[in-house]
Amino acid sequence: MQETVAPASSRRRGIFFGWYIVAGSVFTNAIFSAAFYQGFSALVLPIEAAFGWSRSTVSGAGALRSLESGIVSPFLGFLLDRFSARTLVFWCAIVSGLGMIGLAFMNGVLTFYLFFILVSIGASGLSHAVTWPVLIARWFRRKRGVAIGLAVMGPIFGSPFVVLNTSLEEAFGWRAVLFGYGVIILVACTLVSLLVRDRPEPYGLRPDGDQHEETHGLREHPVAAPTATPHGGTGWTLREVLRMREFWVLTAFLAGTFLTNSAFQFHQIPYFEQDKGFSSAEAATTLMLVFFASGFGRLGSGFVLDKLDYRVVLALISAMMGAAFLYLQVAAVNAVPQALPFVVLFGVGFGSMIPIRGALGGLLFGTRSMGSVVGLLQGGAVAAGVVGPILMGAIFDLQGDYSTAIWILVAVIVAMAPVSFIMRSPATLARQRADSGRF
Repeated sequence: MQETVAPASSRRRGIFFGWYIVAGSVFTNAIFSAAFYQGFSALVLPIEAAFGWSRSTVSGAGALRSLESGIVSPFLGFLLDRFSARTLVFWCAIVSGLGMIGLAFMNGVLTFYLFFILVSIGASGLSHAVTWPVLIARWFRRKRGVAIGLAVMGPIFGSPFVVLNTSLEEAFGWRAVLFGYGVIILVACTLVSLLVRDRPEPYGLRPDGDQHEETHGLREHPVAAPTATPHGGTGWTLREVLRMREFWVLTAFLAGTFLTNSAFQFHQIPYFEQDKGFSSAEAATTLMLVFFASGFGRLGSGFVLDKLDYRVVLALISAMMGAAFLYLQVAAVNAVPQALPFVVLFGVGFGSMIPIRGALGGLLFGTRSMGSVVGLLQGGAVAAGVVGPILMGAIFDLQGDYSTAIWILVAVIVAMAPVSFIMRSPATLARQRADSGRF
């Protein structure tokens, strides 16, 4: 795909182009939050009723989404280290849009799973799990935490559509909702791909907008990339990262947190409707509020990570989410106001984990092989998320409620707090980086 950029003179006093990439991440993830990640939860019960499926059958789609992401994320990371991200984003938008339209015409379990997997494959390339954090880490250094924190704000804007989805489903049916979102993804997300640039140096820029003396904007014609590292960057090679304790412990930590998040978020609306007696709109409101609260975690965690030992930050996040689930078990929650303590604890804790995944990848291991490293981290973590939706769905089918499943989530997420301290301290890692001469 041929890149077209405006003349450098038109950008001399403009916004640093890296912020347009941040905006692209926000926009695409807002759409997928509304249509798929959170928004699909509003369609679970109508689809279940339409086909007479069990909760486990519908939950299996969530498990397949996690399994697919766990498999595809490392592959995406390798591609980002070697090829154009623009082409990747473009084709992922095509695959997701067609998959969403296919879901609108499904006629059974087989087609449901088939098109759901297609949407998931495309969504993995467009989400803020691998692609956008890697790109943004190349465009920012000093402002990396803030930039990634802003880039993962998409669900804050997309989650309110969960409530809208319930109204649209009641008015037009779930098939029309899915078809409409498929068209939106096809048109809007393919256009966003035109913004994508792999890194600033070929256009005469430096990370954070620190400009080269000879130019003040994007050059009309990119210059050749360095041959040693196709996308630039410093730090450990992938082989060296795989020999580090921090990589494997961080993968285990992310696996535990992702298991709990994927389990509850997929079942959040059914949980509040059937275990707590909320209406459909009230249950959807809790999901919207969780993602609103997560905005504080998304924006604040990068800042806090610069001030505190990263292990302390991770332990606090896991404790916060554990307290959220514990509150649901011990408190009388039968209306939205009574759910607010859960909303705040879980939302801020869950939101804090989103930018930290990419930020820690660069902080601990550098950007030399960041695509591959973040892809593997995400793949290992998401693979654990396969268990969550199936576990909660199976427990509901056996017991008629989610209580036992919530207790399991409490145990898993609280256990992650001590796990974080198996990693080495920031001071020890800083000495190792200094000795290596690569950072």
